[in-house]
Amino acid sequence: MLSSTIIRKATSTDAQAISKLMIPLVTEFISCEYTEQGAAVMLASMTPKVIRSNFDQAYEYFVTEENNEIVAVLGIKQGNHIFHCFVDKNHHRIHFGKNLWQYWLANAKPERVTVNSSRYAIKFYQSLGFSSNHDIFEKNGVTCYPMVFENH
Repeated sequence: MLSSTIIRKATSTDAQAISKLMIPLVTEFISCEYTEQGAAVMLASMTPKVIRSNFDQAYEYFVTEENNEIVAVLGIKQGNHIFHCFVDKNHHRIHFGKNLWQYWLANAKPERVTVNSSRYAIKFYQSLGFSSNHDIFEKNGVTCYPMVFENH
């Protein structure tokens, strides 16, 4: 069976599927980096209700679908700050995240992009051309590794 993969801009009707993708990934790969409070804060920011409210605040989400199932998501706020970037673990290291990033970058054409990475995702962002730009900080028990991408 051939797979069908598309990249598209998400809508608020995708909130449930986006949440369903992100929460298990955070639980398995990232929450161990945070305090208990930090993990709870992070997971609480990924409920369908919060994601729907993000759309209302003009945040944008882009998704990759494979066989009509969301397998990657990229969330952007303020036009140039990545606040969510997740790929289903069965699709890691086969360019789903990179392709989603390149799709958004080609269409948005920002001069500069920022992200507060988890430790787990630093190498991924570096592979996209991001570099560290500030000292590590913690907010509400969530450790952040600020990074920047300059689009020359």
